Amino acid sequence: MWKRLLALLAIVRIRQGVRAHSPLALHHLYEVHDEDDEIVISLRGHDLDGDETRATITQHPKNGVLYQLSYVYNKHGYDPKVGDLITSIPTFVVGSDSRVVYRRKNVIGRDNKARDSDDFEYTVNDGKDESLAGTVTLVSATTRKLVSSEFRFNDEGWTVVGNAQSSVRHEATRRGDMNHYIYSVDDLIDVDSNKNDRHLWKFLLPIKFTGWYGSWYGGKFEFILSSFGGDYSGVKDHWIDDQFHPLNLVEIHCESCDLFKGVTIAYPLSKTHFDGDTTRYSLTMTESSGWLKDPQNTLFEWEVPSRCSFIEVLSGITSVKILGDFTNWYESVGIDDVRWISAQSKERYQLPLCAQESPDCRKCSC
Repeated sequence: MWKRLLALLAIVRIRQGVRAHSPLALHHLYEVHDEDDEIVISLRGHDLDGDETRATITQHPKNGVLYQLSYVYNKHGYDPKVGDLITSIPTFVVGSDSRVVYRRKNVIGRDNKARDSDDFEYTVNDGKDESLAGTVTLVSATTRKLVSSEFRFNDEGWTVVGNAQSSVRHEATRRGDMNHYIYSVDDLIDVDSNKNDRHLWKFLLPIKFTGWYGSWYGGKFEFILSSFGGDYSGVKDHWIDDQFHPLNLVEIHCESCDLFKGVTIAYPLSKTHFDGDTTRYSLTMTESSGWLKDPQNTLFEWEVPSRCSFIEVLSGITSVKILGDFTNWYESVGIDDVRWISAQSKERYQLPLCAQESPDCRKCSC
């Protein structure tokens, strides 16, 4: 019924001289089981006019390869699934329902030197218009890790900001739950008249934690913090030079969001706690799970972000910071086992359709 109504609406719009809707190449995520060598993926688009869409591969996966369906599998559903290797870009998908076969190179969930996830891009065409690119993300069904830092061999490019004299140090030993980790110390103490620290240092995550992570929506931000020295008896939000500064455990910034005005979402420390003991955090990545949006004006309070604003930030991450400076005096804080985990799904997960009107989620009706 709805398809008929949409088709009639499209006809009316065309007769009125109004351009029909362009199709959407949807962002979605697939879980790859450890025992699977390959997975069949459908790249059917979403078309508001009810038109059938066909897909084109526009970017290769980084840690795997794509194949067209074999004739026998496409026609009868019998193995082998794999047909011709897709080697050039762009390549039109010839399989029914725009299906392709993804085969990994023994990297997802097995080789700790490789990326935790894989992805590729595609577009769809409804015979009239070409969509913008959609992203297909693939994760291990066992770990569901999108990206992580376990610091097994080095600091992985992590740095410290907010205290010019501090640096990250890698520790290749075990200390309780901390097993091969990084840490930093507060080397600069500059307090105001109220004895509040003006320079709060934070861990800055490396470049692999930036860019498009829309498929992270609904997932988890996990990490471990532990202190090796410091007085944590008075950890709280405070005023610095007569301006209120909330202590945020995590800050995620998108420079291009809100038409390049920039948007920062943060998880306030007041929603959880840190007393210096080894603490494992698991923050839910939805707008209603305690996150707040920076009003960019000290006269206004931080507010709960909209779903559209939250997903837009995840779709264009510029920087991520995790607080390391919890006290007004010297402290030493370490971090380990940082993981971005995708949402739980049954084989396939799709970013909410209302946020997919554009690849970067700027057009959103959630």
